[in-house]
Amino acid sequence: MVAAGALVLSGCGRSSESTGTADAGPAVDNSPATGDVTIWAAQNEGKTLSALAKSFTAENPGVRITVTPVSFDELPRKVDTAVASGQVPDIIQPSTGLQSFVATGGIAPVPDGVTDPKDFFEPAVSAVTFHGIRYAVPWYVTVQSFYYRADLAKKAGVEAPKTWDDTIKFGKALKNAGARHGALIYTKGTAAWQTVLPLIYEAGGTVLKDGKFTFDTPEVITALDHYQSFFREGVADPTVTISTAGETEAGFADGTFGSYLTGSFSYGLALSALHGDTAKLGLATLPAGPKSGAGYLGGSGLAVMASAHNKDAAWKFVRYATSAQGEQKAYEISGVLPAARTAWKSGPLAESAVGKTFASQIENSLPQPQVLTWTEVRDAIARYAEQLARGVISPKDAATRLQAEAEKIGTGER
Repeated sequence: MVAAGALVLSGCGRSSESTGTADAGPAVDNSPATGDVTIWAAQNEGKTLSALAKSFTAENPGVRITVTPVSFDELPRKVDTAVASGQVPDIIQPSTGLQSFVATGGIAPVPDGVTDPKDFFEPAVSAVTFHGIRYAVPWYVTVQSFYYRADLAKKAGVEAPKTWDDTIKFGKALKNAGARHGALIYTKGTAAWQTVLPLIYEAGGTVLKDGKFTFDTPEVITALDHYQSFFREGVADPTVTISTAGETEAGFADGTFGSYLTGSFSYGLALSALHGDTAKLGLATLPAGPKSGAGYLGGSGLAVMASAHNKDAAWKFVRYATSAQGEQKAYEISGVLPAARTAWKSGPLAESAVGKTFASQIENSLPQPQVLTWTEVRDAIARYAEQLARGVISPKDAATRLQAEAEKIGTGER
């Protein structure tokens, strides 16, 4: 999901060597939390946070926590409205939109006394750090992995691919063994850019370097060429699109797709679609490109609004929810992978081969590029991915046009 780390931007008067607590307000102590705390979170995560809130309030009877479900797509608009009215939540789950909240000054830096960054996987900490300042505490991670029909691979006499070249051969072998398509390669929206981004990492490329976009490089062209090769070689079908949750896993179970690459959230869905038949579900780390097997690390942290009415209690709940015990409980409730290292040292994750595969990929993953305009840039990547899949543009032309569009968008830095 190469050394774990992030592309840290310079500027805005902040040092990249900051301790991460500048302008963060007073340290958070260990006294009981009191008062009202409002949390906005996605629906599934909201259920988990509600369960954590119940145990937190048992230990802190003077606090009352309200969890309101707000989708990731709705969150920016609803936060803007809340800020304008002065009725902001105390805690939000910014996920991949964190840059936007940092750019507008909407979320507060993490103060001393909440958590120790060393307790978490380094890529997860990097994902919530800008200009050396931490703006959220990692809660869970979503790590990319390679899923394949183990029964079809066994029938074809092939093992999980370890390199890019292996992946194309593997997909063809699965087609010969009965899969309609050797692989599902996403061509639209979020799933498309999340497919292309790790290929760029694996080719040794970057999206941003020294404050400048780097799409028009040999490494990125190599990555885009490999993406397009799945369609050129007939391993994937560019006309296949995924529009509803669970559609990928359903197609995987019925043999429409022999393999696919996506986040760790898919494992439980795939196993359910296969009616619990683990003999059909194969999982492996990402096939390595010319430089590495690095993937894209997703997931979410918990952040406190800069204008929150009860910051003290909010940070105390964040500390509780992101502790090793809190994250282990979140995994047990909803299956999200803990961002805290110690949560992997005992229990189901530590004892399973699946957990070990995910942990291995986490250590070899990078967060999304830390650029304030990432939302716009990633949408551009997805658009060119679709054109590459349909064969209407060459990798070199796609890289050139993507570079020009990214430069027009800018980094959002002054």
